[in-house]
Amino acid sequence: MPEKDRYQIGLANRAKVFGEEGEERRQAFEKACPDFARFVTESVYGELYERKGIDPKTRETVILAILCTLGRDNEFEHHAHAALNLGMSRGDIDEIIMVCAYYAGGPNAVGATKAMLNVLKERGMG
Repeated sequence: MPEKDRYQIGLANRAKVFGEEGEERRQAFEKACPDFARFVTESVYGELYERKGIDPKTRETVILAILCTLGRDNEFEHHAHAALNLGMSRGDIDEIIMVCAYYAGGPNAVGATKAMLNVLKERGMG
């Protein structure tokens, strides 16, 4: 697929998953590091998010579990918004955190829970 097509598809996928918040973040990344921002748009959202092996909710489940396991709370928060945008429930995300608490440890689950509290506050859900 031509690079221009991957970029446009990436922008569309990113908007579908992250909405306006994602576009603001993309623009900020583009100002800071244009090559990295383009790489993420083309490779992650233009290629990875186009794969048909799993549905979007399952993809976000995997991403959230990885982020929790690695203790990447800021990215967990960002992807928790995406998961909710895709129709995952708060309970779904709670279960991801619980599984990670057992397999990745309590401290990482605490960080993901704090990130989730921020998401719920921003969305007026908690």
